Amino acid sequence: NLQQKGVQGTFSLGRVQTPTLYLIYQRQEAIENFKKEPFFEIEADITVKQGSFKGNLSPSQRFKSQEELLSFVSSQHAKIGNQEGRIADVQTKEKKTNSPNLFSLSSLQSKVNQLYKATASQTLKAMQGLYEA
Repeated sequence: NLQQKGVQGTFSLGRVQTPTLYLIYQRQEAIENFKKEPFFEIEADITVKQGSFKGNLSPSQRFKSQEELLSFVSSQHAKIGNQEGRIADVQTKEKKTNSPNLFSLSSLQSKVNQLYKATASQTLKAMQGLYEA
């Protein structure tokens, strides 16, 4: 089966390798048979004196049809459209985010190739020009 898909070589199978290989096979089958399905989410544009922001359901919920979404909204005694409301609770959390690690030349060349289809030598020339500037 693997040889039909172009995978060459021999594989030794054992107690750990057999179920692991089967998990990889199942995942590959799921990827190949994946079908996109539309879904609906609830989002609110909230405007207050200090500005505006977007609000989402927490925990996030997805609905398979618009009718299912409308049914959920009516079951929560809410309505769609402009309406007045009251902010009952605000929770703030301080989060720290570390700066990303610097690129090595080879990882930078790879990323630039993915994003802009530039060759490794083009990336090297650009980086050298920036360094010299």
